[in-house]
Order: sequence, then structure tokens, then C-alpha cells
Amino acid sequence: MAGEMERLFALAGRIHVLLRREHNRIIDVEWMCTDEGYAKEVIKLARSAGSEELLALAERVEAVHPLLPKPQRIEVPIPVKAEAKYVASLR
Repeated sequence: MAGEMERLFALAGRIHVLLRREHNRIIDVEWMCTDEGYAKEVIKLARSAGSEELLALAERVEAVHPLLPKPQRIEVPIPVKAEAKYVASLR
């Protein structure tokens, strides 16, 4: 658990630096690590910033944050191709 919180704090710190440098926005890193609602708002802000790095960091925070529900992965079945007729034989 302690390792996860350290990782979360590091990710939140990186989001803080990028938002401050690129978008002139300041966030509270410690509050983000302890408050679910604030974390959701910061993630929403990071996603709307238009930066690929912030988007990746937001996804990593969602995966690590103990208070946020884990993102659900939807698996789409791959359609099975029908075998081509008459490929190896004559009609």
C-alpha cells in the first residue's frame, strides 16, 4: 500500500508540474491523493488539456488511486473471417 501511495504522489506531482508549466493551473498534490472527488476533477482537467503526456498520466492515476473505481476494460470480440471458397481446389 505504501508503494502505491508513493507512486500516486509521484504521478500527481508530475501532473502538477505539467499543468503549471503548460496551462498555468495549480493543483494540490496532497489533496489529490486523499480526496476522491478532487482527484476526479484533476483527472478531468488533465484529460481536457489536450496533452498526450497528461492523458497518459491521468490514466495511470486512475489505475493506481485507491479511492477511485478501477477502469473497466471492454473486450470486443474479434470477428472470425469466413474461409475463402475454392482457394485450394476447383469448383
